[in-house]
Amino acid sequence: ALSRLMGPPFQDRAIRAVAAAWKDVMSTVESGGGNGKREVSTLMVRCASATVSFALLSDAAMDSATSSGASQMLLGMVSDPSDPLLQVSAIDILERMAMTLPVHSSRAKWLFSHSVLHELLVLAGGGGHGEEKEAAQPDPILGGPALRALSSLCKLGQRDPSLFAMGGSELLTGFHRSLHGFEEHMSGEVDRLAFVDAVSSFAGASPDAAACVLDDQILRDGWLTVTLAQPKLKSVVIHSVAMVIDPPAEKDSSGDTIMDAHKPSDALAMRFFDALGSVNGYDPTELALSAAKSPLVEIRLGAYELLRAIAKRGTGAQILLSHEGFYDFLLEREKETTKEGKEAKFEIVKAVLQSDAKALLADSIVDAMEKHVDQGPHYIKTQPWELATD
Repeated sequence: ALSRLMGPPFQDRAIRAVAAAWKDVMSTVESGGGNGKREVSTLMVRCASATVSFALLSDAAMDSATSSGASQMLLGMVSDPSDPLLQVSAIDILERMAMTLPVHSSRAKWLFSHSVLHELLVLAGGGGHGEEKEAAQPDPILGGPALRALSSLCKLGQRDPSLFAMGGSELLTGFHRSLHGFEEHMSGEVDRLAFVDAVSSFAGASPDAAACVLDDQILRDGWLTVTLAQPKLKSVVIHSVAMVIDPPAEKDSSGDTIMDAHKPSDALAMRFFDALGSVNGYDPTELALSAAKSPLVEIRLGAYELLRAIAKRGTGAQILLSHEGFYDFLLEREKETTKEGKEAKFEIVKAVLQSDAKALLADSIVDAMEKHVDQGPHYIKTQPWELATD
């Protein structure tokens, strides 16, 4: 808070002071003196974390981190094979840089630079930054963290597609290879959760990436299969499809929208929805409705998000309303008992009314839905006094 208040001059001095201390620690290591390896690694992580905390504040602060050599030392930590735990910490710091909003221009450009992408793609099994043409095996320890960091970069590119013009197109090529490499060696639900996040981030990065996933049976099935999935995984998969179809806008700490995310076309959005159904052998609306009626709230919430995302599209709203039972499900209140569920389901009704499909609906249907919205998400139908006392 103090550094933000003091402004760029203070931030620059602070970053250079931390970078100088960081270099002293590294010089001590290279000369063979100083504390033990664990203590040195801890100091390096603290220096990196402090520098990045400043660099997140502004373009000027990020420029100071680059000119002081701090950003290069962070990359050195990522590429140091002698200390895997130090590498994991450094990759986590990179992920923090990609995820902390708002993302300033200098930070985005550095994250999409050749040197950063190369290190992450090699560790994730992507074969490097456009240098290798075949998938390599992901690092057994660092492959997962590197894939998460790359996923964060894809999400960043989804908010600002121009980033891929800075070299990010190579990110898509290498990331596609790394996904195949990770899929071949993943085991257990934790790996599957990481894979779902990675593939959905990749699919939402651009229309080309979306087509790449939808046309790739291995990636498509590995991402969208929910038939035998545990409840948590099933919820995550359904929610991830919703986020690709209708990605959230970038907001600042006060909740104000800074930048709208790049949304796929209606045709592409419906392809994602249809793929979820076809991979699992169901009509997609039937699958989503079945999940929305699950006794488990986490699955219901994921289904509500998906139905809301589809209902925002005119074509999607028409498809949903043409499905037998959807309209009754939409206006029925009693079966959803949780606050979050009531509010999420309410958003589906609002989405239909705000879509292009509203003009095609019968007046009676529109009137009923508008009355539903006017009553709010927590409306409870009251009983006449005579019935209540019987």
